[in-house]
Amino acid sequence: MFAVIYRSFVKPGSESQYQQSWKQVAEYFIEHCGAIGSALHQTDEGMWLAYSRWPDKATRDASWPSDDLVSEKFPSEIINAIVTLKGCLDPDRKFPDITMTVVDDLL
Repeated sequence: MFAVIYRSFVKPGSESQYQQSWKQVAEYFIEHCGAIGSALHQTDEGMWLAYSRWPDKATRDASWPSDDLVSEKFPSEIINAIVTLKGCLDPDRKFPDITMTVVDDLL
């Protein structure tokens, strides 16, 4: 399995719109592009974390075209949902650094 993690801060008042658009996009990728599933979380600090699960990296990479071909790959309602997601993001909030140490890896 391959997972992709997205993190963002959402503009105040845009949380519901963000959730609805995320669900629409996530369901599309599950139903039409081979994603296994997706989850959306909100941290106590207000950061939103989403991750999508895929059978492998090749399936995930094949689901997302280069930026200039997005309009040809997805139906208009999914493009609109992606634009809405991007519009909900708060560009003024910076991400804290993440420091991790591998404790155990069973790969």
